[in-house]
Amino acid sequence: MTQYLRGIYDAVASALKGMRITAKHVARKPVTLQYPDERWVLPARFKGFIINDTNLCDGCLRCAKVCPVDCIYIETMGKGKDRFMHRYAVDYNKCIWCGLCTEECPTFACQHSLDYDHALYDRKRLVYEFVDPAHPVPCHKERRLQMGFFVEQVAAAPPDPDKIAKAPRRADLPEAAPGGAEGGGA
Repeated sequence: MTQYLRGIYDAVASALKGMRITAKHVARKPVTLQYPDERWVLPARFKGFIINDTNLCDGCLRCAKVCPVDCIYIETMGKGKDRFMHRYAVDYNKCIWCGLCTEECPTFACQHSLDYDHALYDRKRLVYEFVDPAHPVPCHKERRLQMGFFVEQVAAAPPDPDKIAKAPRRADLPEAAPGGAEGGGA
């Protein structure tokens, strides 16, 4: 008998607890978004689909080599200045969004986008081609400059520590002449 009454008490307490939670949410503003028209603001570090800016990509193959599931396909032809990238494709059926390809890219051409909704009926359409075979992308820096593509700028060499040690210090420099004119005045 006590178990029976205990079961009734637990059922009523559970129902009241659920009704209390429901009553709290009745007064609140709804958080539902009308999906195709409204979207959540995604954080900057969100890892969406991988995109490649072929104007920045120099076909170094680093992203394809570091990919653990081999979902990046890069085909180049030629050698030296005559090397061109004819294919850059990503198979999103295989991609695990690990981000290793984006970390390895020296020109920041391979990045994650904020796109997350590629709903398709055919899985074959999830292989995205980024290079048009009719317009191959040059891989060599000089050829890229000639054709108007991006070339990574080389940073200035760091100063030589020996020259810094031998350079005169501010205390060793002669004082400026009175009146602001250097070299002895007017």
